[in-house]
Amino acid sequence: MDTRGKTILGAVGILLLLLVSGCASGGGYATVSNKTAGTAQTLDMGTVIATRHVKIEGQSSNLGLYGGGIMGSAVGSTVGRGSGAVLASAGGAVVGAVVGQKIEKALTAQIAQEMTIELDDGRTLVVVQKLQEPEFYSGDRVSVLETRTGYARVRHEDYTTAQF
Repeated sequence: MDTRGKTILGAVGILLLLLVSGCASGGGYATVSNKTAGTAQTLDMGTVIATRHVKIEGQSSNLGLYGGGIMGSAVGSTVGRGSGAVLASAGGAVVGAVVGQKIEKALTAQIAQEMTIELDDGRTLVVVQKLQEPEFYSGDRVSVLETRTGYARVRHEDYTTAQF
């Protein structure tokens, strides 16, 4: 196998490894944000008065930029000969970097649920969190856990009362 073939094979292998590593499961445990680990949280009870599905915008990091650039360069280097191959490789790297960032952003976007909650003390909150089962519906009793920095998450009340 020539050097160009090894480069393409290696780039494809790295891409597959990154995609597979993103599919690792949490082992059946409920996942909470690392922002809330080890922090004191207030607990308020309330009722969901409105919900809607929204999309949380994906993130774009250097992974998509570099990964796409490497893949684009590898594919571009297979076009032409001599200086033409070099130009095609450079052009492929630029296009690959742009496309890689867009793909990463699309892959990291999450479907979420926006909930308007009327708390028992009369306040009204709006919380957006990643969509989870079971979903929340108008009329559901919920508990809202909120950190001092304003980060909040919502749980069904039956989960909260079973703990106490």
